[in-house]
Amino acid sequence: MTNIALVGGGTAGHIMPNIALLPELKKLFDSVIYIGTPDSMEQRICLTQNIPFYPTKATKFYRRKPWKNLSLPVTVIRGVKQAKQILKEKDISLVFSKGGYAAVPTVLAAHILGIPICCHESDYTMGLANRLTAPLSERVYTAFPNTYRKAVVRATPVRKEIFEGKRLELFADQSKKTLLFMGGSLGAQAINEALSENYAALSNKYNIIHVTGKGGMPLRTPTYHALPYAENIQDLFQTADLVVSRGGASTLGELTALGKRVVVIPLPKGESRGDQEQNAAYYRRLGLVNVLPQSALSGDTLVRVIDDIILKDAPAPAYERETPKTIAEELYAIAKMRNYPARKSAERR
Repeated sequence: MTNIALVGGGTAGHIMPNIALLPELKKLFDSVIYIGTPDSMEQRICLTQNIPFYPTKATKFYRRKPWKNLSLPVTVIRGVKQAKQILKEKDISLVFSKGGYAAVPTVLAAHILGIPICCHESDYTMGLANRLTAPLSERVYTAFPNTYRKAVVRATPVRKEIFEGKRLELFADQSKKTLLFMGGSLGAQAINEALSENYAALSNKYNIIHVTGKGGMPLRTPTYHALPYAENIQDLFQTADLVVSRGGASTLGELTALGKRVVVIPLPKGESRGDQEQNAAYYRRLGLVNVLPQSALSGDTLVRVIDDIILKDAPAPAYERETPKTIAEELYAIAKMRNYPARKSAERR
């Protein structure tokens, strides 16, 4: 039996690339399970995808509120103990991590048991969880070159559904161009406020789809369609002529794979570790996106940038669609070829 455990959570950016691999992994592995934190986004998504889900304790690392990290060691130890039990009971052959704090206990448990680990980093620079995981990994994948010195560069896996979106008829005047505003799976206050301030100027010229994030309320007018979370994001991508987004790596990977016009407003360093600014800068150098710093998001700047970009040709799609198949085959080969003396020794204990 060759079985794989997927880990990665906290935001959709850590989860959806794992979901993109599922169809190919299921062709190769005898079983595929997901390990994450209870009552989490990863658990909810796994329920919709019919993936066996197993919870472990985990907690995020607070950079700006260090006193909240006092309980972190105890929580991680509990999570590692739970993960060890799951990995042994399910006879897991390989753990694949997409990062995020939810992945850490399972990665440590796999290392203790001698189970091979592979990880994938979607951001231009590594997040904390993958910085811990990479030295323990059989193989490290990165979406960008030069992220990690011994990495295999593979694009962030994109779900096949993203390429199957249907254009929706949501508005009274279908001849208008359509804008999609979104701030990632958790929303973005700065983008929401910028849209609110410029709503009159934008809605006179464009139809607007607005994914508000958690706490938002559904609302429909002849030129405006708001929803807190999009289950059918592929249809919204297909409907939009231009997307205003944060700089999360998975979202940018999907939008550039589709060849969409994009205005990126990255979460600035200080509110994050600066990864979104780095992601956006890299794609801008390739001519795939346009970047509007949050510090410049005032007055009519947003309207002016949108008016300019929407008249330009959309960029060519930039993605190798065989990426999920390639990664899945490589993971299976690693799982099959590796002997597990450390794991067998641990099991005897």
